[in-house]
Amino acid sequence: MRSTDTMEEADVTACGDVEENVLLVARSLRLNLTLLKNVQTLRKHVVDYCFFDDWNYAHNEQLVNYNRHAALTMANMLTMLPDVGLCDAVIDCWSMLMNRLETYEYDFQRMSFFDIGHMEYLNQLLQSADQTTQDDTVLDNLYEMWDLYIQDSQDIFNLNADLLFVPFNIEGHFACVCFNSKAGTIDLLDHQLHPDPNKSKICKLASLIGSALSDYLESKGIDRGSEMVMFEHRQIKFPWQSSSPNLPESGLFTMMHMLMYDGNPFDNEDLCRKISRRYLVFQLTAALILADINTIRDEVVGKVNQFLVEKDDIWTRVHAQRKINKIIKKK
Repeated sequence: MRSTDTMEEADVTACGDVEENVLLVARSLRLNLTLLKNVQTLRKHVVDYCFFDDWNYAHNEQLVNYNRHAALTMANMLTMLPDVGLCDAVIDCWSMLMNRLETYEYDFQRMSFFDIGHMEYLNQLLQSADQTTQDDTVLDNLYEMWDLYIQDSQDIFNLNADLLFVPFNIEGHFACVCFNSKAGTIDLLDHQLHPDPNKSKICKLASLIGSALSDYLESKGIDRGSEMVMFEHRQIKFPWQSSSPNLPESGLFTMMHMLMYDGNPFDNEDLCRKISRRYLVFQLTAALILADINTIRDEVVGKVNQFLVEKDDIWTRVHAQRKINKIIKKK
């Protein structure tokens, strides 16, 4: 089973030693210094730069560029923060990184990950599901979107993989469907429990994705495509699940499900505790930026180094501004 430790190989070869007494200026990091105690120094500085809340830094600055459909600005990365709510672009890049990670570990890709750029057509599919006639145009557009994604994935996507992951987002609720060919199941990976699948929009969409992917694979000449219609639908149980949705953190749960699920349920203490989930946010943020498929990684690391040179002055300025903001609020 993979874990956050697995991200090391998709990261910079040497992130430096672990220094406990590192000056951090981003508010989200300063509130969680204990969690960051054992994080490698370069990662601390990269995440500090990413989440830095200074008015002089442009939030439209690009920090990640994997390809033309997988890129992230600083504003995108800020949606990783707890209680903010993830943007789709982060999942797009995460899927690309997961595909890349598979090529490091195995000669044959056991897992492949779609991005979330298909949501426009999945939403249309969900809206038209209750109609007596199905609009084939929606499916055609969905399949074309999948074709483009696979084409842009630069030979790191395998439709014959044992596990195919399809993440989705309904009204800010992120979840993922995994097509488990070995078990013959379609697995819903979600942080929320759905006691009655017939009343759940999430479960309904998972079923629709199953039918769509089955037809798509069959159209590509993949035999198991026709077999998928017979796959059992399962909700995978996790210790951190609850009956209530946790929209701001649903993206984090989905990213971790994509990272760690290998066809079997798994446990992770960090996901069970809200405070520890912040640590995961920092680690995943660093992994996205420092991945070797990030074509602008060296440029970003250069900006981080310049950031370090100016950090003392920046901290003085930011600290003063925060004091002013508190005074204004009191008035």
